[in-house]
Amino acid sequence: MANAASFARPLALTPVNMTAFFRHISLLTLATLVALPCHAQQDADAIKDGPAIAYEDAFPGQESFMQPLFVAFHETDAESAYVVTQPGFIYRIPRDGEKSDREVFLDLSKQVFTEGWEEGLLGFQFDPDYANNHYVWTNWSEQIDSRTEPMARGKRKSNRQSIIARYTVKEDDGKKSVDLSTELRVMEVFQPFGNHNGGTILFGPDGMLYVAFGDGGSANDPYGNAESLAMLLGKVLRIDVRSASADEPYRIPKDNPFVGTEGACGEIWCYGLRNVWRMSFDRETNELWAADVGQGRLEEVNILVKGGFYGWNTYEAHEEFGKRRSKLPTPTGHILPIASYTHRQGVSITGGHVYRGKQIPGLQGYFIYSDFITKRAWACREGKDGAHEVVSLKNANFPPSSYAEEPDGELLMTVYIGKKGKIFRLVPAAE
Repeated sequence: MANAASFARPLALTPVNMTAFFRHISLLTLATLVALPCHAQQDADAIKDGPAIAYEDAFPGQESFMQPLFVAFHETDAESAYVVTQPGFIYRIPRDGEKSDREVFLDLSKQVFTEGWEEGLLGFQFDPDYANNHYVWTNWSEQIDSRTEPMARGKRKSNRQSIIARYTVKEDDGKKSVDLSTELRVMEVFQPFGNHNGGTILFGPDGMLYVAFGDGGSANDPYGNAESLAMLLGKVLRIDVRSASADEPYRIPKDNPFVGTEGACGEIWCYGLRNVWRMSFDRETNELWAADVGQGRLEEVNILVKGGFYGWNTYEAHEEFGKRRSKLPTPTGHILPIASYTHRQGVSITGGHVYRGKQIPGLQGYFIYSDFITKRAWACREGKDGAHEVVSLKNANFPPSSYAEEPDGELLMTVYIGKKGKIFRLVPAAE
C-alpha cells in the first residue's frame, strides 16, 4: 500500500471551536440566516418557525458526564447506550435512563492529548461486522515528541497528531470493555496546531471508513492544506479497513476520486473543508451531510460528494475569502453550501443528522443543526424546485457539542454545562 502523504503514516500501525468563541463573542447579536439555493441569499424574515420541539433529559437517572461529545448504539446490545467523552472515556449506560449504573467501556484518558479545546477522543464507531469480530474504531489526539513535517507550503514543527486506531472488545461476566492491548493503529496524521482536528469517523453504506480532518488549525489555513490534494488535512477521507492488519493497515479503494491523479493522496473523498466537526449519513438517501465551522463570517452546511471541492480557503461558504494567501492554483467547481449563517447569528456550527424519527413528523427529512455559542438551532431540507428551505427551532439551554441518532431515528443532543454535560432527546413540545 502506497503512503499517500509524507505526514500521514500508515503503521503496523475538535471538537467545538472554542477559538471562535473568544474571537467572535462580541458579534453575537441577531442577524441573517442564509440558505443558498441557486446562489441566492435568503432574507431573515423569510425564515419561518419550524415544528415546536422540546429537549428532555434522555437519561434522567444518570449524573452528568465530563464533556460528552456524542452517543453510540449497537444492535447487539439494545439495552445500552455508549456515551463518548472528550477526555477519553466511553461509558456504557442503560438506555432506559432510569438507573445510575454506568460502566467504563473504554479508557484512553492516559493516552489522549487534550491540551487544546479541540483535541481529545473525537471519534468512535462500531465495526460493521462487530457482532462477529468485536472491533471498535477510534479517532483521538496524541502528544508526540516535537517534529517537523511538510505542509502544502513550507514546513511546520509540532508535538501533536491524530490517531485512527482499532481495538477489540472483551466481555467478562456480562461486562464489556475495550482491551487496549489489542490496539492496531491504521493511521497517524500530523497536526500542526491544536485546533481544527475534525474528528468524525463513520462507516458508510458501502462499508468504507470515512474520516474528517480539519485544515490543520490556526486561522486562515496558513499552509494552504485544504486546497492541496497532496495533503490529508482539510479533507474527508475514504479508506478500506475490512482486512486491516499490521502489514497493511488499510487499502485505498480503487474508485476513490483521486486515485491515479499525480501528486494526489488517494485516500481523499472530497476537499476544501475548514473543519468538519460532525458529519452523518442520511439513513434513507445515503447522502453525507456535514457542518463545516467557518472563519470570520459564515458557518455552513454541506452535502459531501465524491471528488467535491467546497471552497476553503478560496471561499468561506459562498463568499470569496479575502485573506487567502495560497499560491496554489485555484481549484474549480466550488460547491456551494446547502445553508449558511453569519457570525451575528452564531460562530461555531454543530451538526447534525437528517431526522428520520416518528415523534416529530414536521421534521421528517430535515437536517438538524445548531450553534455552540449562541445555542440557536435550525433545520434545513430540499424544498420545491431543488431549493433548500431553512426553519428555526427552539434554542437549547446549553452549548450543543454534537447530535446522535438513536436506532429508531430519534435524535439526541449532547451539551456542555461548563466542562460537564448532559444528553437530551428532541421531542415534540407539549401543547
